[in-house]
Amino acid sequence: MSGPVKVDVLVVGSGAAGLSAAVTAAMHGASVMVAEKASVLGGTSAWSGGWLWIPRNPLARAEGIDEAADAPLTYLQHEMGGEAADIRLQTFLRYGPEMVEFFHQRTAVQFLSGSAMPDFHPSPGAANGGRSVTAQPYDGRLLGDWLHRLRPPLETISLGGMGIAGGADMAHFFNATRSPRSALYAARRLLRHGWQRLRAGRGQHLVNGNALVARLLRSALDAGVRFSAQCPGGSAAAGSAGRVRRGAAQRRRGDSRRSRRRGAGLRRFSPRSPAAGAGGASRGGGLWPFLRRTAGQSGRGDQAWRIRRRPVRHFPAPPAGLGAGCPASLWPAASS
Repeated sequence: MSGPVKVDVLVVGSGAAGLSAAVTAAMHGASVMVAEKASVLGGTSAWSGGWLWIPRNPLARAEGIDEAADAPLTYLQHEMGGEAADIRLQTFLRYGPEMVEFFHQRTAVQFLSGSAMPDFHPSPGAANGGRSVTAQPYDGRLLGDWLHRLRPPLETISLGGMGIAGGADMAHFFNATRSPRSALYAARRLLRHGWQRLRAGRGQHLVNGNALVARLLRSALDAGVRFSAQCPGGSAAAGSAGRVRRGAAQRRRGDSRRSRRRGAGLRRFSPRSPAAGAGGASRGGGLWPFLRRTAGQSGRGDQAWRIRRRPVRHFPAPPAGLGAGCPASLWPAASS
């Protein structure tokens, strides 16, 4: 397809956030294109565990976990300090359950309840479960040829490219040398995965973040969303109040994808990270001028993103070419 293509909404990035925005816009009548810098879709989300922290979600309520509306905010206020005053946090807590309901009822995105998944810290307002959801495993064959455009699981945390889900799935692999039942389970999984790789070139039983992205991708395709890979974010034109009026993304082959009529969706807020979660595919090189006009703000709202951007610890790559990085938080020494 050559020449400019005009759409209502241009989404830059194909991770879970970008695909969620694309699906929502398309299901509300907009024409949508997702521009992805890499040659495969899914971004960092496809390598993640695929868990979402959504307090008071409908799956938890169905299991009888119906907590007070202010409990999650209490927890976040203790964990985040002054950053918890951000108005977007209230919006997230208010509409998160509606988001789960929307995707669970109207799309291919189906969730599993995290009723046994506690909050990370026993802080005031913490819960022992019911605030998390994760995508159900997905049969990659339902994506058809698009399966090969999905970013495969990260090799360093998979078994021969086979994703292992948390909970019972992982427990069987840990117990494979001690339990005949677990050994049989693990052997069947490995044989099935090996057969799928021989036939299809990759595993088709998708779990964790791979399952989340696959389900979102299936939903986006069903809603008529178009995709353009190897297409880094380009430029944006802002009108009054900093709202995006027009955006453009340029494919490496030279043809342009544009959004003129309604807006642009951006799947990350801190594109200048020295080491993005997905390595070379998710560094956001062309997005910084775009984000300065749409998401940047002065005051305390920027501090969390500055902390997230740096410092990052880099480790020398081992001979296999693998590397690792982790964000670090700096705390002032306590005064005596």
